Amino acid sequence: MKRSVTFKDIERARKMLGLGDTASMEKVRESYRSLMLKFHPDRHSSSKDKDVYEEKVKEINNAYGIIINYCIRYPISFTRDKVKNIEEGEYQKQHFDRFYSGWVGKE
Repeated sequence: MKRSVTFKDIERARKMLGLGDTASMEKVRESYRSLMLKFHPDRHSSSKDKDVYEEKVKEINNAYGIIINYCIRYPISFTRDKVKNIEEGEYQKQHFDRFYSGWVGKE
């Protein structure tokens, strides 16, 4: 059985990808691609540390998967009120509430 993802998992993944507290999907993809280019084992095939790069790529892929799955599974409201709030600059507050409400101090 697959275990559920915790806030701690998301935080670790976010930090692995070098993301701030907020990030667009574009920024997530950009960071992932940049890290993959930097650490891909094929770029370091002559290195004696190729195993280290292979492990790093696994960690990057896992972090990306956690973030993407979190974003995909998070319900997005298309109601007039929610869209209006975003238009009026409520996005940051909503993001904070989404990411941190009920999670602070929990593992």
